[in-house]
Amino acid sequence: MAPSKKIIIIGGGQSAAYAAKEIRGLDTDCELTIISEEATLPYERPPLSKDYLLDKMNFEQCLFFPQKFYDQGNINFIKNKNINLVDFKKKKLHSQQDSTYTYDKLLIATGSRNNKLQIDGLKENDENVIYLRTIKESSTIKEKIKKSNKIVIVGGGFIGLEIASSINQMNKKVIVLEKANQLMGRVIPKEISKLIKDLHEKNGNEINLNVNIKKIEKNNKSYEIFLDPGSSIMADLIIIGVGSTPNINMFINTPLKIDNGIVTDEFSQTSIPDVYAAGDVANFYHPFYNTNLRLESFKHAQNHGINAGKNIVGKKIPYLEIPWMWSDQFNLNLQMTGICSDYETIAQRGNNTDEGIIYFFLKNRKIKGACGLGIGGKIGRDIRLAGMLSQKKTKLTKELLSDKNQKLNKI
Repeated sequence: MAPSKKIIIIGGGQSAAYAAKEIRGLDTDCELTIISEEATLPYERPPLSKDYLLDKMNFEQCLFFPQKFYDQGNINFIKNKNINLVDFKKKKLHSQQDSTYTYDKLLIATGSRNNKLQIDGLKENDENVIYLRTIKESSTIKEKIKKSNKIVIVGGGFIGLEIASSINQMNKKVIVLEKANQLMGRVIPKEISKLIKDLHEKNGNEINLNVNIKKIEKNNKSYEIFLDPGSSIMADLIIIGVGSTPNINMFINTPLKIDNGIVTDEFSQTSIPDVYAAGDVANFYHPFYNTNLRLESFKHAQNHGINAGKNIVGKKIPYLEIPWMWSDQFNLNLQMTGICSDYETIAQRGNNTDEGIIYFFLKNRKIKGACGLGIGGKIGRDIRLAGMLSQKKTKLTKELLSDKNQKLNKI
């Protein structure tokens, strides 16, 4: 009898968990191992800035699968192991703890890491200067907020604004500092960005755009943040959310092709045979857009992990999922599908958040992307339909999409 294949997954996040589930469902004989640097089983990260922070969810509710899932599936889950060297020629992994692992096939699902803010006077190891990536950091933020009166968030992206919304619901005021001229980057329509800004300010949060931080000075347990050209603000807690970078350091001096992440084809295959990559760390080729994309979202991490799992056991299935993401802030739900940066025309459907507002981005009369904002789930159905119409390459007019009497499911 031939020995069973050894499949190893590096990384303990969503892509790893769902890839393992898919692999085990298709191959019951392989030796399947997940190696994670965290001390826990894979868990959802979106609640870390929302429901977990607000005590609406506990850690067990954040887990994708309980321990018995791994036990019953004969999935060896190794915690607290940092892989720092991969020998692709010998198919060996080496950890900082001097452990060695051999594989027949490898899936890299190492995710991304927070960008660190480089400002004069800012010390990374300061206990009241915090980044959010892990359950431990979310727990720390939760406790720090309770003891803080002047909270500053550096970064007006999704994570920073979700934390700001949660802090506000904990009856604390927060000040958001964003260096750009709008919130949530250029991929979000400026009109929707303005509505989000208005929402935060209506609820008492202070939003500052076009902000350049010159330096930060610490005095006992307080911080003075000096802004250009000459003003300053005080804080006793600083939370930083200024984007992330793919976790690729261990692969920089290897034959693995890297360009804004690990480059893969549409089958999650890297430039090295028997080595795959999925999730935040992968810069994958998307046949629909005819370009490479690197995405950081809940749905992508899950679906890309599933695709990698299928292909690592011998399937040949391209990854064709249309990008989709969401953000909950106060009582509003923001959703985006597709790519909203490559377009010729914009169509607006709806006039206020009560009924929902959606912007469709059109090129050659086809939807390239859509972004909407509304109370509860008001815009969710039409965003999903926009993704389907985009995938089908349905030709549409600006007038049709702008008319709310024209139901998208009838097109």
